[in-house]
Amino acid sequence: METLMVDYAGGLKFRTLARTHEIISDQPLGKGEDTGPTPPELFIAAIGSCIGVYACFFAQRHDISLAGMKIEMSWEKAENPGRIGNIRAKMTIPGGVPEQYREPLHRAAHACLLHNTLLDSPGLELTLE
Repeated sequence: METLMVDYAGGLKFRTLARTHEIISDQPLGKGEDTGPTPPELFIAAIGSCIGVYACFFAQRHDISLAGMKIEMSWEKAENPGRIGNIRAKMTIPGGVPEQYREPLHRAAHACLLHNTLLDSPGLELTLE
């Protein structure tokens, strides 16, 4: 099992250590100090990045350039229980993709680890010590 550590940093700020990397999450001004993205923003960014990585895996195997690729992520909140209810990802590749690779590239990006995780939700065990 892989691990990372999330440390409370005061207010509504948290410091996450992932291997040798530090990630700060916070809340917008008025609630927090706005020193980093919110946890939902980090979650959505992780999904967008994962989509991009899987697109890159496919593109590298087929010698397709993804120069300038952008993945625009948008999401909506849902209620009862409070959660992210709908996520949209729009991948744009300025140089285009040869027609015979468009659908396979789309399928590869759509099959990223995080998307598959959302489709088959993992258990979440929370303990308090």
